[in-house]
Amino acid sequence: MTADLERRITALAKDRESGASELLPEVISVLHQALSSGGPILEIARAICRAQPSMAPVWNAALIACAPDGAVRLERFARRVERAPAAIARFAVDCFAASGQSPLRVVTISYSGSVHHVLAAVADRIPSVHVSCGEGRPALEGRRLAARLAALHIPVTVYGDAAIGHALAAADAVIVGADAVAPLWFLNKTGTQMLAASALQHGVPLYVVASREKFVGASVAEQLVVRDEAPSEIWAEPPAGVTVRNPYFERTSLELVTSVISDVGILGATMIPDVCAAQHDAATMQVLRDLLNA
Repeated sequence: MTADLERRITALAKDRESGASELLPEVISVLHQALSSGGPILEIARAICRAQPSMAPVWNAALIACAPDGAVRLERFARRVERAPAAIARFAVDCFAASGQSPLRVVTISYSGSVHHVLAAVADRIPSVHVSCGEGRPALEGRRLAARLAALHIPVTVYGDAAIGHALAAADAVIVGADAVAPLWFLNKTGTQMLAASALQHGVPLYVVASREKFVGASVAEQLVVRDEAPSEIWAEPPAGVTVRNPYFERTSLELVTSVISDVGILGATMIPDVCAAQHDAATMQVLRDLLNA
């Protein structure tokens, strides 16, 4: 592996603020560079997956790049990724604008590039959209979403994560992103499960925004690792006898989800297993075995 590829993969591993949609273009670029240079693609793909082990699009891109005709398949994958945001936005607008609900009061948590894109598109069609957002501790990514939405003249109220449930009494919908969608659950920022359960209790529909590159079958889903990050982000100097944990992500059951808004349409929870299974063919499954057997 070249020094430049090592540097880029190290930078990917250190990124703790960007979501899967933001990281994926760099992952694809690294894989393109590896394929073009004739480098050890399996070794490089393995390093990329270890750099961001919880993000399904990273695994999907790596598996595609290592399969036969990887360069061609990766280019096709990249074009699909580029088209996905516009397709998701169209389906989201159809979903929310068709309801005639105005003002539309949305609750979300942390930062998601996909959620930002959807809310911007919906706000172009609905006269009044108001967003309540959990701040996304410990890195506070929700503040970034709030600032970007406010720049589009979309009013935002920011809550501490534990207080975001206060926004549900007046909410019309909860919209969250995902770093992975598996047959039975989706992966997103810690706090999502609590928000989803509270939404169900309040009778507020929960929508997950995720394009196809975030869907994985059961075999790949088993490899997604939710790591603990630096405890010091929570408590720099805890007293003796206190253990601090800082997992950034968590799994939330699809049983709590009303629909997944994807680039192939609005999917009910019962449709998700079939979409997940379709993401991996025999070639990519062989690559997965090769990655794991190193």
